[in-house]
Amino acid sequence: MQLDNYLEYLEKTAEAYPNKVKNYLVRQFLKNGIATKQMDTDGQLCFDGMEMIDISDKSLTEQLMMCIRQSKRAVHYLEKWEFVKDYKYSVLFTCENFEETLEQVKSIKPFDDEYENEYLFTNFAKPLSYETDEYFVLKFNLAYAALHPLTQEEFLVKYPFLVVFHKNGNIIEFRFDVLKRVFLSEKREQTVYSDLISKMIHYFEEQYSCILQPLNLDFMVNVCKTDETVKLIAQYMKLANGGNAQLEVGNNQEYVLPLIGELRSLLNENQNELDKVPEFRDALDQFMFEMEEMSDYPWIELLWENEIKTRGIHVKFVFNYMNNAYCLIQHYYSNVLIGMERMNYVVKYIINHRDDNPTKVE
Repeated sequence: MQLDNYLEYLEKTAEAYPNKVKNYLVRQFLKNGIATKQMDTDGQLCFDGMEMIDISDKSLTEQLMMCIRQSKRAVHYLEKWEFVKDYKYSVLFTCENFEETLEQVKSIKPFDDEYENEYLFTNFAKPLSYETDEYFVLKFNLAYAALHPLTQEEFLVKYPFLVVFHKNGNIIEFRFDVLKRVFLSEKREQTVYSDLISKMIHYFEEQYSCILQPLNLDFMVNVCKTDETVKLIAQYMKLANGGNAQLEVGNNQEYVLPLIGELRSLLNENQNELDKVPEFRDALDQFMFEMEEMSDYPWIELLWENEIKTRGIHVKFVFNYMNNAYCLIQHYYSNVLIGMERMNYVVKYIINHRDDNPTKVE
């Protein structure tokens, strides 16, 4: 893709970022000497010998756009940030030949200081790589373009799709973001994410002879029963009697689910009285067992608490997403946290508790 067109894709993408992200990026540009808000800085040089971009008296979005248009270092920072930022969705897989596949992908061109305009496509092709001690990351850049059906406004987006190799757990993770409906036909609206996942699964099979197996995450339904640091805050249940129930804790600071959680608390609080009528206690225990253990859970929501309340990690697990064998993990938006640390924490937790799953896939 021509560089001018590529930069336009990047500008349009960054323009749609939430203000939290825009503020973060502008702060990084200021911190790294890419931009300045000081007046009368004509000729002042930044670290790479180029003039700093004067963004004083500009709106937040204008500050970001100016840096992208005028500074190669700003573009380079954005491109690298796409490797380490947080994403909305992820899916976890295993494969029998993990080490062999990892060695193969390590031959892929690593990210450097060149523009990524030669690595932006309409399908999965020519990824770039980035490596840390714990992770090896592939980034596939997809280009989407559309016109608004009513206003005819042009929409462009550079859409990164990451494949993350977790070296310490032999897990392969797909990471990707929300894609606006304007880029999708009505036919694709409901299947866009499952289509992307399916295409990447086939890509790995064709390119690396790697058969990806969805990691069984059913054990996450019960993990909060043995780990007090994890709270079950919502769940959807298909009951054994054919009924459905959606339960949420709401503003309950004790994170007690209505009905099931409240009934369990009631049983515990009245243990002595119930021991006097063991038949009734046994009947209630049996009811609770059938309610929890004999139900299907299409989705659950878990919360990993933090002593700083605004930094808790809120995640939704959608099992058998779109009738597929994998679980779609939805990472809820945080007004405070930026970066992949939240996603990494959840995956590390899953890796450390995989033995809790009697049907795990090796």
